[in-house]
Amino acid sequence: MSGFGDPAAVSSASDSLRKAAAAAEHARSLANRAQPDVWRGRAADAYLSASRKTLPGAARLSDALESASGTLGRYAAVQRELQANYERAQADLDRSVAALKRNPLDVSAGISAAGAQLAGLGALGKLQHAAASAAGELRALSDDDGNDGAHPWWDPFGWFTEDRDPDDPDQRVSDNVLDDDSFTSDDVAQGQIGDCFALSSIVSLLNTDAGDDFIRDNVRWDPDKQGYWVTLYENGKGEEVFVDHVYGKGARQKDWEWFIFSGDKPSIAALYESALQSKYGYSYLEGGQSWEAMEKITGREVTQQANDDYSGFSQRQVDSLRDVLNAGGQVTVSSPRSGEHPLTVEAPDGSTRQVELVTQHSYVATKIEADGSMWVRNPWGPGNSADGGGEFKVSAEDVARVFWRSASTNITD
Repeated sequence: MSGFGDPAAVSSASDSLRKAAAAAEHARSLANRAQPDVWRGRAADAYLSASRKTLPGAARLSDALESASGTLGRYAAVQRELQANYERAQADLDRSVAALKRNPLDVSAGISAAGAQLAGLGALGKLQHAAASAAGELRALSDDDGNDGAHPWWDPFGWFTEDRDPDDPDQRVSDNVLDDDSFTSDDVAQGQIGDCFALSSIVSLLNTDAGDDFIRDNVRWDPDKQGYWVTLYENGKGEEVFVDHVYGKGARQKDWEWFIFSGDKPSIAALYESALQSKYGYSYLEGGQSWEAMEKITGREVTQQANDDYSGFSQRQVDSLRDVLNAGGQVTVSSPRSGEHPLTVEAPDGSTRQVELVTQHSYVATKIEADGSMWVRNPWGPGNSADGGGEFKVSAEDVARVFWRSASTNITD
């Protein structure tokens, strides 16, 4: 479940504002009754002058606090209602998807899945509208234009002031990220974060049975905390990082499909994205190095080969990478830093097609043939605009021309 906040906390804030409104009104009433009858002199005149200026403002403050309390109370009620609607839709979707996985021809399950998905999106849309309306009412009450960055008086806990760092993960996780169908390297799609350098290492792990087992040993669901513990490594020493949110714009994976309808979910790679961000910051996700990410993810010693002049791999370098892959290891390779690089590549069925090699990009190497040709996979995932997704074979001549850097290790060592 994602995006519904905490209705209990909003209700508590509503109660606090109502109490503050009552306190302000009580103080105004006491001050109003404390007018001096026989008190004369400069002090009395100063008191009267101050009270005339202050008491009307206190009344306005009490009214505004009461109105803000009502706004928060109404918003909390909407939160509860839509949260319940969303949870019902999610439960319906889970049941329908399970039925479709058992029988892809179950028409009623497919219709139910599509309807549940629309109902869930509808609940989220209504919540966003309600939140915007509530925030607008509160800003109007505070006469606050929202541009100074300070918390207005109506939002003492910062719930309606945009405090969340936009670089933080924003989507709540569920317990299905480690389902059996999640361990498919073909299905991982990168998303809008420029972290191919890290995703390529994760996809390379998903490409082997040993890599799947490694991830199962290093990522675990915590039912009590409703999140995942992801093990990252620093100098070979493991440290568990807790992840309960991932990036909605991050790595995804197909969850279910029925005719024209489909649904996705965060992939295993999304958990690693959040763990890396938690430990090293968002800037790391947009600017890391393949060999370094491979070390942090696997905890193994990583070998990097790089040609200073950005020239393609030599035969010796290709042979060394073949040895790693033949031994069950993991290899990523880097594309040219600039230019256009159309390639004619071969698909697993023997057909050929034209693809565009993405510049400044990290690919997963899955196999190297005896002639030096290399099978690679793009972490952009299925249906991507550059190569369509899936494995494809780059000729030995192109390997020697376009791939200039590699990172390799073997988690079985």
